[in-house]
Amino acid sequence: MKRLVILSIPLLFLAAAQAQDLPDGPGKDTFLKVCGSCHDAGVVVTMHNGKDDWQTTVDDMKGRGADASDDDFKTIVKYLAKYQGPEVNVNKAAAKDLQTQLEISDTEAQAIVQYRTANGDFKAYADLQKVTGLDTKKLDPLKGRIVFQ
Repeated sequence: MKRLVILSIPLLFLAAAQAQDLPDGPGKDTFLKVCGSCHDAGVVVTMHNGKDDWQTTVDDMKGRGADASDDDFKTIVKYLAKYQGPEVNVNKAAAKDLQTQLEISDTEAQAIVQYRTANGDFKAYADLQKVTGLDTKKLDPLKGRIVFQ
């Protein structure tokens, strides 16, 4: 039994680290309070679902006894859909998809497409900072959703 407890300690630190990796944004506190009361909220760090899928998950948790107001549940779905939404491949997505998925302006989305056309695929998040006219500070909370393959 003692050995099991000792072996479980790294898992607790991993769970705490994952929760810290959640992007800051409106709804994070509500998400942590409601969802974190039953399980490690950091479990969603690697999940990237659309709004409908997050709604289904939240509805399932409500059915299992998650306790919060309807407004809290709406806030949680909105938070998850934005910050843990579908991955966006900046090397393949059309400008309109970049605009919609990353909530950037049409001008910024066009700048990404023009840059990758002229310079080749992006290799890492830092490469996006080279795009003239793109405010990467807007993308920082969403960088977990941005992929390059």
